Order: sequence, then structure tokens, then C-alpha cells
Amino acid sequence: MKKTSKLKALTFAAAAMGALVSLPSNAATVITPDVHLFEFTPDNSSRTLNVRADAWYNLTMGYLGWTHHANWGTMSLRRGQPVTITVDASDIDGFHPGITVWFRQQGRAFAGPYIVDAHSYSQSQDVINLNAVVDDDPVNPRNSGRSQRIHMEFIANAFDRDGMGDVLPEAFDQSAINKVLDGEPGKVSLTFTPPRNGLYQFVVGGINPDEDIDTSKIGAGNRYPVNVHVSFPSR
Repeated sequence: MKKTSKLKALTFAAAAMGALVSLPSNAATVITPDVHLFEFTPDNSSRTLNVRADAWYNLTMGYLGWTHHANWGTMSLRRGQPVTITVDASDIDGFHPGITVWFRQQGRAFAGPYIVDAHSYSQSQDVINLNAVVDDDPVNPRNSGRSQRIHMEFIANAFDRDGMGDVLPEAFDQSAINKVLDGEPGKVSLTFTPPRNGLYQFVVGGINPDEDIDTSKIGAGNRYPVNVHVSFPSR
């Protein structure tokens, strides 16, 4: 009897320890390389991305950005060398682009940049998901593999405020949002200095479009081509 009690106690303790070290799963999603995710390098520093006019700030997402309606970029950067990202949609009346940049932690324990947290994103916060499970197929969700962690450290953001007709609602927290008024509607530039060597990931989308832009369509018809250029440091 004593042995049985001791065995039960050990089994319970082991189960309790397992519960302590296990982490709850959190939804993640895949952004397809060369469709929604693009690499920028000094030799390939300009691209045309196709994004929705409300992808950086979407009312139905609670003022968050919409992951799959935006496009994403990655860059390998060195610490202390300033970089500028410019998004030009000035030929699209009423389009106001926005950018957010994160430092993306890499390594065997971390998911690659094609896996991002959930289906929306904050324009001004870190993204930390310690047990990312891709739920694009809710019937058969799959873990992101050995790389189960998403750690994206917020670096900087900016959006085009020039010529924006409607005022952004007070419910949208703008305390950590960089509003750019440079006299060029439809265009925004963001310069930042990388705090460390490594991979940086950014998202591009539109915010608070003017009424003459149709955001009600579904699919590729409501995406707009915007020109994105990354000014890398001189080699």
C-alpha cells in the first residue's frame, strides 16, 4: 500500500511539473514568401507591393492591422547603421501608407519570418508568442515545428497624415504612432537606426483611406500597388 501511495504521489508530481513547463498554444498564421513576404537587400532594394488601403489600420480588427491584407518585408541589418524605408503611393488618390518595423529574433527555437502572430498586428507593440500554432486550417492546426516561438521587438513606425480627410477616432491610441506631415500626400518615409545586428521585419499597408477608395471588395481587386524602397547604408 505504501509503495502504491508513493507511486501515485510521484505520478501526480510529474504531471504537475509537466503542466508547469507546458505553455498554452497561441494562434499564428503563414504569410507566403514572394506573395505577401519579400526580402529586401542592397542589390534588390525596390519592389512593388500590393496592399489594401486599410491593411495597416482596420476598423473591423479593432484599429489593428490586418495581416493578410498587408505585405511584409525582411532585411538583414547591422547595428548602428541608419536605414530608411520609403513607401510611395502618391499616384493613388486618397491612399495613406503606414509602416511598422520590428527586430525579429532568429535561431533554432524561433519561427521563421513567414510565420506571424494571429491574423492581426499592433502598429506599435512587441509581438511575443511562446508557443505558436498555425491555425490557418482550424480543423487541423499545426505547430510551427521545432521553431515554436515568435519574438518581434518593436522598433519604429510611421504613417502618412498629409491630406487625410477624416480625423482618426480617439479610441485609437496614437501615443506611440509617428504621424508624418511632410507635404507629400500618399508618401511616407521612416528612418531608424538598428539597435543590433540581425533580421528586421516590416509591414506595409494603408490607414484611414479617403472615401473615394473602395475597401468593400474581397480579393485582389481592392489591393493597390505601392512602391517600396529601402535605402541601405553604403557598403
